[in-house]
Amino acid sequence: MNCRIRGEPVADLPEERVRQDFLHHMISRLGFPVQSLAVEKALHQFPHLSETPSLPDCRVDIVCFAKGIHPEREISPLLIVECKAVPLTRKVLEQVVGYNFYCEAPFIAVVNQDEVSLGYLEGGEYTYIDYLPSYKDLLRSLRG
Repeated sequence: MNCRIRGEPVADLPEERVRQDFLHHMISRLGFPVQSLAVEKALHQFPHLSETPSLPDCRVDIVCFAKGIHPEREISPLLIVECKAVPLTRKVLEQVVGYNFYCEAPFIAVVNQDEVSLGYLEGGEYTYIDYLPSYKDLLRSLRG
């Protein structure tokens, strides 16, 4: 199996199948630009975190970057996604919320082969919906 984003073969494992299927869905059905997506991106590789000391040693499964969504950065994370081949639990949600403490993306998501849960901050708490809107709709929601 080849990764469309990385352009290289990847192991045909359950979590990787979830990741590749979801990437395909994001690109072909929801209009996410291929060039805005990164896969298995370590926190220290995020442009706005490259100089941050003592980052946890972890990688985000899928990140979508966008321009013009942060007043001080040319490019910033719009969405981070954690992919699982197991049922989605509170622990999985906490994992992606923890990553987003550093990433500061307006949207987070957890997905498996059957479920999608998209979260966004509202009044200091995450609100979740059970689908991922299109790329244009996510941007539109930020720009009012």
